[in-house]
Amino acid sequence: MRRLLPIFVAGFAIASVLIYFFGDSGLIAYQRLDGYRQALAANIADLQARNEKLTQDLESLQDDPQRSLVLARKIGLYQAGEEVVKLEGFPRSTTSNEVGALLKLTKSRGSRNVIFKATGICISVALAALAFVAGRTSRRKRA
Repeated sequence: MRRLLPIFVAGFAIASVLIYFFGDSGLIAYQRLDGYRQALAANIADLQARNEKLTQDLESLQDDPQRSLVLARKIGLYQAGEEVVKLEGFPRSTTSNEVGALLKLTKSRGSRNVIFKATGICISVALAALAFVAGRTSRRKRA
């Protein structure tokens, strides 16, 4: 039993290190989560800048009625009695409002974690089996 203890400790240490780096809440998962946090912060900054621009546009639309007419025509709205001339070959100039990219955290494939956890456990079991066989052969040589 005294010979098995260091092998169990070594196996536990190897499994712990593998899980620390590659586990569900390991170092690599933390780095991926930190990258996601930075992407969200950048998205929030973009949305705040867009909100500021839209607020300025709203204020200018409230002050200038001619600008409202121009923008309405730009999106295809016309007053009664106006005639519209469409030229072939020219692209339509329509703009649509966009509201920032929706960011979703994608989970990494779970197979990587399973592989490293299984590897750590297999190493521990293999070391324990090796210690058991080595202990049995050393007892046979003594006997």
